[in-house]
Amino acid sequence: MQVKIERMRGQAHDRLTNKLAAVRHKAEEKLAAAEAKRNRQAAIAEQQADHIRQTGRIPSLFSCFYCCS
Repeated sequence: MQVKIERMRGQAHDRLTNKLAAVRHKAEEKLAAAEAKRNRQAAIAEQQADHIRQTGRIPSLFSCFYCCS
């Protein structure tokens, strides 16, 4: 009886460990996706700033980027 209880406890511990690892992995993926999105947006903003500096004018699509995103 005691062996059965220990085996059940070990299996429950393994399941919990696997769940935690899966959640950690998913969180890391979401964090990486958010960082990539932030980097893309920063690159777009830098390109727009360069265009404004070079021409002195705001591009016609400038307002659309902020409305649609």
